[in-house]
Amino acid sequence: MDDNRLLIVSLLVSTIGLIILIFVSASQGPMPISKITPEHIGSTVIVEGVASESFTTPEGHLFFQLADDSKSIKIVAFSDVARDLACVEDGAHIRVRGMVDEYRSELEIIVSKAADVKC
Repeated sequence: MDDNRLLIVSLLVSTIGLIILIFVSASQGPMPISKITPEHIGSTVIVEGVASESFTTPEGHLFFQLADDSKSIKIVAFSDVARDLACVEDGAHIRVRGMVDEYRSELEIIVSKAADVKC
């Protein structure tokens, strides 16, 4: 196989692979909160549930619990993100995409942008 043909095949296979990765990641559904473990720290997850115990600190950081049928987890949105999350209120059904972290031996999900919270 000559170099040009090899280059074209390589680019074609790479492009198809990227398209498949984008499709798979976009179709990722919510994960049950009970399945989130310390092994997920640093990973991005999607969870869905009902918000409760929401409060905003004087600095503007938003904290709330998100519960599904299996468990609940703390959701954190720092002030730069929280200011665009007026829809978060107790009892609201919310879908969150964020990074799993641990704070004071408790797992939590940190939201990095307002678009990752769907009310």
